[in-house]
Amino acid sequence: MEKRIAILTGDIVGSRTESPTTWLPALQEVLSQQTTKFDIFRGDSFQAELHIEKAIIVAISIKATMIALKLDARIGIGIGTKTHDAAHVKNSFGDALIYSGEAFDELKKDTLFLKSANEQTNRLCNVILSLVTALTERWTPNMAITVKAALEHTNLNQIDLAKLLKKKHQSQVSNELNKASFAKIQEALAYCTQAILVS
Repeated sequence: MEKRIAILTGDIVGSRTESPTTWLPALQEVLSQQTTKFDIFRGDSFQAELHIEKAIIVAISIKATMIALKLDARIGIGIGTKTHDAAHVKNSFGDALIYSGEAFDELKKDTLFLKSANEQTNRLCNVILSLVTALTERWTPNMAITVKAALEHTNLNQIDLAKLLKKKHQSQVSNELNKASFAKIQEALAYCTQAILVS
């Protein structure tokens, strides 16, 4: 049985209002922390191959990275297999890539959409992701920076996060995570990830 993977297909919302030097290094950094298999092309579009258990969390981390810069990202997540492994993700083939492209094409008001062979899982996850993205739209840049740090450093407690973010008090981290509904988002992402893994 072929191994299932996740493919993220996305672009940066508002990229034309800012110089690429503002957001491109940040996008490259967040992708390279999670995978060696990614492409950035057509200026502000990107594709990345990830382990399934990382896909949704990385998508939210990308969004947090861009919201911290007063931008955003639209991302289609495809779950499936890869039948041809090219040097560049964008030149590979398989239903994971097809689903990812179709999920990206489905994006309208929502900025995150998932597609796999399991329609029931798709419906469940897309209801959850729609609610999660509605919460991300309320983030300030400071909240997004704190959420990104918490997503990427799950081993750190709030005191350590405060040191990492050069904040004087742990309460600043706690307040920003509470305002960002981080605990609820984390729970929703974990539930959706588990649903994908068992589907």
